[in-house]
Amino acid sequence: MYLIEEQESLDHFINDIKDQACIAVDTEFARVSSYYPKLCLVQIATPSLIACIDCLSDIDLSGLWKVIFDKKIEKIMHSCSQDIEIFFLNNHDIPENIFDTQIAAAFIGHSSQVGFKELLEKELNVVIEKSQTRSDWSKRPLAEAQLEYAFDDVEDLIELASSIKGKLVELDRIEWVMEECNDLVHKRIGLMDTSEIWKKTKGINKLKNAPRHLAVLLSKWREKKAAEKDIPRKWLMNDQEIIAIAKCENLSMDALQQFISSNRLNKDEIFELYHCLKNTEEDALSSNQHKKRKKIKDEDLKVVSDYLESRSIELGINKDILGSKKDMAKFIAERGGKLNKGWRKKLMFQDLEDLLN
Repeated sequence: MYLIEEQESLDHFINDIKDQACIAVDTEFARVSSYYPKLCLVQIATPSLIACIDCLSDIDLSGLWKVIFDKKIEKIMHSCSQDIEIFFLNNHDIPENIFDTQIAAAFIGHSSQVGFKELLEKELNVVIEKSQTRSDWSKRPLAEAQLEYAFDDVEDLIELASSIKGKLVELDRIEWVMEECNDLVHKRIGLMDTSEIWKKTKGINKLKNAPRHLAVLLSKWREKKAAEKDIPRKWLMNDQEIIAIAKCENLSMDALQQFISSNRLNKDEIFELYHCLKNTEEDALSSNQHKKRKKIKDEDLKVVSDYLESRSIELGINKDILGSKKDMAKFIAERGGKLNKGWRKKLMFQDLEDLLN
């Protein structure tokens, strides 16, 4: 176990791992006062080597990225959505050949959100500390406790994956998991695609028509400005302010300034925001921008939901793995979405079709 802070050490380490069949990977980053996450540490483990690479050191990481993006090398990770977001922001791409132990564990009976610590204890009887979860990874030098935490996150990951894979093979579900993990490459979540990030604005789904449209515009404008300034979106405007502004019937510059304190947006920015909203207000009032979805019958939804519940009990996995309410609605309306794709289609399509007919 060692910390890599110099180019020569990194080059030697990359040379040692570049021909491995699989590596365990994790990252640590800082995001308290910025819009973009700041990569601070990358941890890599093989069956015989573990290293933490200090990404804030004056070193060239191109060799490291070459290894991580090598399609021939399997990357073992746990709950990797934030890690792949970091990879994307640094490389404008997502590595292929990832095995996510959180995703895989759900197919052998664990919770779909099972934590790494809990999974290690249940699968390998290994106990680790998680006291540095909220640690500031941008501070240097790194504390001994931080390094121990970082090493723990990858030390047993390959063995954990092997244990889970063995059970998946016994259950004949390894292909299901590989399909789910491969789908990660095609997902654009978080900062990889901010076009629908407005949906995370608390309270927006309770609004209708013009106020909802304005709230969407406000959320998108906030996202754009926060990215430009590289500060957390809620430092500019919090969710409650967005909802309050959207509900305001006679929005004026004065009213807008009262909603947003001047220390977060200057007068020019408030003026820009005001005109952005006013220019689209008329469209918002008359717009039918939200497509009308085909009406889903409650009895159809119940039939599909009950079926998924029954199959989840039979398979010993959580119902949400099979499909969400949104997945069910999409299948009922147009025979689309997850339930008509891959292993789910093979497992359930004909049953669902017969039930709905």
